[in-house]
Amino acid sequence: MIKRFLSELKRRKVIKPLVAYFGISWLLLQVVGLIVSFMNLHPLVGPASLLVVVCGFPVAAYLSWHFDFTMDGIERTHSIDEELNPKIEPFGPANWFGLSALVIISAFVGYQYLGSINEQQLASKEGLTTVKKADSIAVLPFTDQSPDKDQAYLAVGLSEEITSLLGSADGFKVSASRSSQILSERGLTPVDIGKRLGVETVLTGSVRATGSRLRIRVELLETESGRAIWSNSFLRELKDVFELESEISRAVVNLLQDRYIKVGELTSLSSTNSVDAYVMYLKGREAYRKQTTEAMKEARQLFEQALALDPEYATAYVGLADTIAMLSEGSTTFGVLKPEIAATLAEQNLEKALVREPEIAQIYAVMGWVRFLRNQYEESIEAFDKALEINPSLSIAYMWKTNSLSMLQRYDEAIEAQTKARELDPLFVSHSYNLGILLLWQGRDAEAIDIFNTLKQDHPESTFPYQGLADVYFSQGKFAASIRELKKAISLSPENPDLKLRLNSSLLNLGLIDILKQQTSDPWYDSTILMLEGKLEELFKKMAFEQAASPDDYWTAFEAGWYHAMFGQQDKAVALISANYELLEDADKYYMPQCSPAIEAAWAAQVQGNADRFNKIIKMCTQLLKNELPSEISFYLDARLQALQGNKAQAIKSLEQAVDQGWREWWTKHDPLLDNIKSEDAYKKIVAFIDADLASQAGEARLLFIE
Repeated sequence: MIKRFLSELKRRKVIKPLVAYFGISWLLLQVVGLIVSFMNLHPLVGPASLLVVVCGFPVAAYLSWHFDFTMDGIERTHSIDEELNPKIEPFGPANWFGLSALVIISAFVGYQYLGSINEQQLASKEGLTTVKKADSIAVLPFTDQSPDKDQAYLAVGLSEEITSLLGSADGFKVSASRSSQILSERGLTPVDIGKRLGVETVLTGSVRATGSRLRIRVELLETESGRAIWSNSFLRELKDVFELESEISRAVVNLLQDRYIKVGELTSLSSTNSVDAYVMYLKGREAYRKQTTEAMKEARQLFEQALALDPEYATAYVGLADTIAMLSEGSTTFGVLKPEIAATLAEQNLEKALVREPEIAQIYAVMGWVRFLRNQYEESIEAFDKALEINPSLSIAYMWKTNSLSMLQRYDEAIEAQTKARELDPLFVSHSYNLGILLLWQGRDAEAIDIFNTLKQDHPESTFPYQGLADVYFSQGKFAASIRELKKAISLSPENPDLKLRLNSSLLNLGLIDILKQQTSDPWYDSTILMLEGKLEELFKKMAFEQAASPDDYWTAFEAGWYHAMFGQQDKAVALISANYELLEDADKYYMPQCSPAIEAAWAAQVQGNADRFNKIIKMCTQLLKNELPSEISFYLDARLQALQGNKAQAIKSLEQAVDQGWREWWTKHDPLLDNIKSEDAYKKIVAFIDADLASQAGEARLLFIE
């Protein structure tokens, strides 16, 4: 086959034309080289000429195969059959198709290579060739070099904007600005910050504004060795700051990634034509970062001023929407506006931002948060996913998405999202606290404790690590340990009512009434105190008065009925618990994980002989229990369900599991729903264990209040 092919090449006289092609091409390239250097032509002229020669070779070879090039002209080459038959076949459609395809392919390949060469020359010219392959970075807050140190808003704002730009680059993990700022304020070196954040590189910088001019210096460091990869200085007008942010971001990506981003790509979407509007926006961001009600009100005013200066400023609309949403009433917000009003105002500003610049990731993150406030959990997740599609390093979107996933009981996904948020912003208190609570809900107590202990090391001044540990210990029935952590938290925040409520709950469970009375005079605890003190006659008089004062309040009647069920008259208990029960909404009847007051109403229905109501409630509570995560409360609910149905062995087993998980409620021995198993020796042992453990913990906790 090869011998025949070589023979055919010789017969068709292909070699001589190709040798001539190479000779002429070499001469042309020499001439082009001289002309380019002499006349200072475009640097692509030389490479383009070489590509024409190389890509033209297959075309020359194809033509040499089909034609003879002689001094007398060009003739169609005979095929073997044509030499025996004088008639020569013309250069037909198939030949023309082959030639055309070859020309197109050669031209396409040449064009692609020319584009690549062009990018390499541009990168080389700008000094942006890849010097290190890295896929993670932290941008530290720039240093304020102004004489009066009054430009921190500008220094931090620049680093935030560059962080956002880098976050939108594919294949880059960008640590959140908040964690970088926290570590910087603690005086850590850039290299130590990079190691703590788990990134391969760190970008540092300084900024000084003089009038309308900015002087900025940046330096890119390798975390492992501490060596400087790249540094540069810039002197620009303040109005050109957005182009400068894009230029710095492009340079970083080109230095660290095996690709080249051209001018015009990775551009800032936060631009404005008004320098004054930009300054107002940065000051608004500075106020927003303080995360207090007063600061949020100030941020809102500053964003509104920015928009007054430039009504087309899309990012300012996003900042205003975010701030208004955070000013709504709620446990995780700052409680100034009614949620519906806050959501409506935020949506109006987001719509204005979308019209002006629809590719800002923060728009969709805030949109998701607003939808969460409206209880539109599925829709909020769609918005968060859109935000993360644009900027995969937007940690706040992961955290807010976690809230929606938790409300939908998609706990595994919620933990995954919150873990990602913490990975991107590990020093943000809420990220660690929320992750710890999610792990606690999943029964992963050891992991939750590790999270809270790490949080304690990072933020010893915060109440959240102690509060988180207290919640873990409370769920485990370790009330003394919970009290120890809560006392530390209260010492840091003496006026925090939520912490005091947690402390009082633990004191009640341990029966430390004297200490509880020293802590609070809140009448909300009076009924439980009377029960623990055995003052039952006084308790029932109190409840009778409250019923007379609120005759139409089911919950007052239910509370009185429950106390009678444990310590009073069964007939009164049944009547009070059953009265007006059917008027409740199902969501109020079957409140999980206790399935209360439905489960107590099932007991009352059983005593009354109301089989239909009893069976309906038991069936519903059993079904709802299947969706609950294993916990001390869910096991105790199952024990009650099994006992009511006469399944003594299963009731005992579930009660034992509840105790193993941390169930230590003092009233367990008085629970009428467990009457079917109270004669069992196993039940008596369980109750004795609970009483002994609570007594031991009470002694331990009492020592914590001795000055």
